Amino acid sequence: MEIKSFYFKGIKISCCDIESSVQQAFDFLNGNTGSEYVCVTDIGNLVNAYKRNPELRKAINNSLLSLPDGRPLSVFAQLKGINNIGRVAGPDFMREVFKKSGGTEIKHFFLGDTEETLQRICAKAKSEYAINICGTHSPDFNPDNDFSDDIILEKIKSAEADFIWVALGGGKQEIWMMNNYRKLSKGIMTGVGAAFRFYLGDIKRAPIL
Repeated sequence: MEIKSFYFKGIKISCCDIESSVQQAFDFLNGNTGSEYVCVTDIGNLVNAYKRNPELRKAINNSLLSLPDGRPLSVFAQLKGINNIGRVAGPDFMREVFKKSGGTEIKHFFLGDTEETLQRICAKAKSEYAINICGTHSPDFNPDNDFSDDIILEKIKSAEADFIWVALGGGKQEIWMMNNYRKLSKGIMTGVGAAFRFYLGDIKRAPIL
């Protein structure tokens, strides 16, 4: 299946809902060689990309999918006559991918946050969905140390990951994925921000609008 897009203030938004976005990701894995990346575009990212950060705008516009995270984006799309769209938040997309891949050979890699958080999310996801976790990496953000893309990418390559969940913070993670996804021979990177903490219940989600 092919998901179309529209542009809001020059920013790409994919015309999808949770079901079609997850299916598109699996279709890519099943039918393609090479790698891709997915952005979760909420109002904050959209405003940042439009007003302040051309690199973020470029990252969103070049992504396989720019998921519409927020009711206002769906309303705007519907006003333009686009009806096949619904809110796709990062935590929901991640959880639905877990469900669909549970008990299969599809491999997951978690990048970002702390070692403790990564250990907890691995334990919970394995328990709830029996997903195949092939690796994790908690970057050292200490300014006195290098944030080594080469080390991270080598770990992902060696693990032969299919889904790479990237939690480096909104704005930073999208640009990082754009700059690095072509260095992988397979897999889909998805920038999920605080989704690890939402999934673990450390942060309460705002009401769905």
